[in-house]
Order: sequence, then C-alpha cells, then structure tokens
Amino acid sequence: MNTTSSNKGSKITIIILALVLLGTLFYSYQLHTNNKATQLILENEKIEVLKDLDNMSSLYAEANADNEVANTKLIDAQARLEALVAELKTSKSSIAALLKYKKKYVELESEMEVLLNENATLKFQNALLETALDSTQVQLNSQLTSNNLLSQQNLQLSKTVNEAKKLPVERLKAYGVIQRKSGKLVPTTRASRVDNLRICYTVPSNLLTEAGEKKYFVQVINPNLSVMGSNSPVQFDEDVLKYSYVSAFSYQNELLDVCDFVTADEDSYEKGVYTVNVFDQDVLISSTTFTLK
Repeated sequence: MNTTSSNKGSKITIIILALVLLGTLFYSYQLHTNNKATQLILENEKIEVLKDLDNMSSLYAEANADNEVANTKLIDAQARLEALVAELKTSKSSIAALLKYKKKYVELESEMEVLLNENATLKFQNALLETALDSTQVQLNSQLTSNNLLSQQNLQLSKTVNEAKKLPVERLKAYGVIQRKSGKLVPTTRASRVDNLRICYTVPSNLLTEAGEKKYFVQVINPNLSVMGSNSPVQFDEDVLKYSYVSAFSYQNELLDVCDFVTADEDSYEKGVYTVNVFDQDVLISSTTFTLK
C-alpha cells in the first residue's frame, strides 16, 4: 500500500514539473514573441525618424543651393543634421535611443524653421539689391555700348580721313620716245628707234593732304624681267624693293602732271612687254604695261 502511494506521489510530481516546464516554455515563447514585436516597432520608428531627418536635410540642401553666397548658419546646421543621421543609422534600436533622437529632431526642426525664415528674408533683400544692381548695370552697359559705338565711329572716321589724305596716281602712262636735237619728243613703239622711256602720271587735287615735297618709287621691268635704271634696293621692314628711280615733286594741293625718263644701261631696248609699277613706300599704288616691237 505504501508502494502504491509512493508511485502516485511520483506521478503527481512529474506532472507538476511537466506543467511548470510547459509554462516556462510558453512564457519564454511569449516573451520572445513580444521582444520581436517590440524590436520591429522600434525599427519602424527608427526608419520614420530617419525619413524625417532626411527630409529636413533635403530642405537644408535646397536652401543652400539657392544661395550664391554660402550661408554659414545653414551649412553648419546641415552638417550637424547629417552627423545625427549617421549616428542614428549605426545605433541600436531602443526606446531610450529613439526618445533621444526624436528630442534632437524636434530641436533641429525648430532651429530649421528660424534659419529658413532668416534665409528667405536674406534672399528677398538680395533680390532687391540685384534688381537695383541690374538696373545700374543696364545703364552702364548702355553707356558702354554708346561709347564703343562712338569709338568705332571715330576710328572709322580716322581711317577714312587717313585714306582721303593719301595721294593716288592717275593716268599712268609709259612709252618709248625719240628725242630730237631740238628737244622735241616723238613717241615710238619700235625698240630700235627708242632713245628713252618716258613715264608720266597725274596727281589729283587733294585739300586734305599736307602740302610739301613728295616722292614715289618707280620700278620699270624690261622683257627680261630685270629692273631698269638705278636698280637700287630700299628696305621696308622685312621687304626689299628694287626701284628704277625716285619720282620727287613739290605738291601744293593742286592737280599736277609728273613725267620722268628711264634709259637702258646699254642704250639698247629689248623687244617685248615692259611693266611700270609705282610705289608709295612699299605699297603698290599704280601699274601699267607697254610693248616695244
């Protein structure tokens, strides 16, 4: 009988221990489940706080991008905000941590509202200043345009006057002549009869040109492409001009006919085409040709 009672007591003890074990397992399961749920809630809250901080950072970035001149307060606030975001991303999710970051978020949000209002005021003032500066710049540009136009007109006028002052050579003629003992000159195209070559041109009247002694370099080229006359070289910067003679005259602003002679070195003239060029310094101003048969 004692044995039977002892067995019953052992069974009861086992049942109680089993129930306690089941209860413990159930409680642990419930606790684990609750912890997971709590952790999920905390993670979601963390994500929401990060979203709010990112939105705030975007507003700062937009405000800074609108400023041509850096706003140090905005830049400093954005830097502190980005540091907070980086800290939150690496922190463990807990109620205490979330409360801490939410508190900082509220503080930063209040600060941002003040800074953005200040920034908006500065932008408005800058816009007014830019409008005034733009108006002044428009006036300056208009004046500069007028001055540039006047300068161009004066330069063009100066060029026109300088061009008008130049003496052109008109009616350039060259031909062979027979010189009689009486001094009379008889034109000829026969090479064997030529005594001299006569070069003539006309200088027109020009009141803009300063009166005084003038000169041109005349170049006569025979059919053999040799320069007749003195064949003297004259240097103009990097260019060298060989000329037959210098045609000098006194100019008094009136129409003037100028004639000169060129003689062959050996007193004989080749048959063919001769070229006559007239230069003002190193600038060719007139040219003509003639033929001896």
